[in-house]
Amino acid sequence: MSFFLDDSILVVYVDDCLIFAQHDDTINVLIKALSADFLLQDEGDVNAFLGAQIRKDAVTKTITLTQPSLIQQILQDVGIRGQSNGKDTPVDSILYDDLDGLDRSDSWNYWSVIGKLNYLANNTHPDISMAVHQCARYSSNPKATHELAVKRISRYLLVTQTKGIVMHPTADMSLNMFVDADFAGCWHKEYTELRDSVLSRTGYVIQFCGCPVTWASKPQSKIALSTTESEYIALSTATRDLIPLRRILSDIHESKFISVMVTSKPDSVKSPTLPPSKIFEDNNACIVLATMETQFKPRTKHISLKFHHFQDQICNGLLEIIKVGTNENLADIFTKLLGHLKFQDLRCLLIGW
Repeated sequence: MSFFLDDSILVVYVDDCLIFAQHDDTINVLIKALSADFLLQDEGDVNAFLGAQIRKDAVTKTITLTQPSLIQQILQDVGIRGQSNGKDTPVDSILYDDLDGLDRSDSWNYWSVIGKLNYLANNTHPDISMAVHQCARYSSNPKATHELAVKRISRYLLVTQTKGIVMHPTADMSLNMFVDADFAGCWHKEYTELRDSVLSRTGYVIQFCGCPVTWASKPQSKIALSTTESEYIALSTATRDLIPLRRILSDIHESKFISVMVTSKPDSVKSPTLPPSKIFEDNNACIVLATMETQFKPRTKHISLKFHHFQDQICNGLLEIIKVGTNENLADIFTKLLGHLKFQDLRCLLIGW
């Protein structure tokens, strides 16, 4: 059993059921009843969890998650100090093996720093996801170019170390997703002999109640032959994370809620059905391909066989694909190099600053 108390709302998770109460009298009755069977201890308001600092603002109704201590460790590891020049974006170039390039000049542990950056990117700094994933791919044999790329991320963190994710939850209980792809975005004329140079990159972010809960930035394993194909592969990859999350939330909504109202006797109620998930996509051809009745067309059957697994979800009205402009597609920050103005605009939409 676990429970937490926040803003006069008590939430208890026990025996696969979620119990909640919102009134002081009800909360006191419930805590007293639970104390008869469980050893309870009031830990107070949560302000830190697994290295993340948690700050709540009652006025703006936001929750901010930051990891300043971890960022300080990273800066110390790579030798970046307070007087160093900062950067306004974490990445400015696409990385390659660079086997003939210069060796590293510093002695800090590349593996260790990448591990810390990964933890940071996966928890409170999704804005560095693409940059970190690029550097992580070359951990086995990092060169000077990779070392400089890690230092650029660190210089970006130097000026943003007090920042993190600012969550402002909405009340609609929606589970939505932004998805994007950069067709052959890794291509470079000096590396045409490398298979990696023609790969496209997938990026997506899933939001619950308007807050980012999971995101990813990674090259596609299959070589896409067109922009439409790369977008379709990205959509398929992203829905493999979205659909399981929908199932979990649907279970909670439909059968595992117990509501404790103003009396001490809980009444079982059925929660409202989870609304359809909106998938925001900026490629018209991809939307047509994903929503047509049959995907086995002569020019697309090779990708439909492998990547079209979400048709039943669309037909049943559980997923809805919506056209969004490129400038409003939050997933763009996970797929390609951006100028600092567009990067800052998308970062603000994504994590609130």
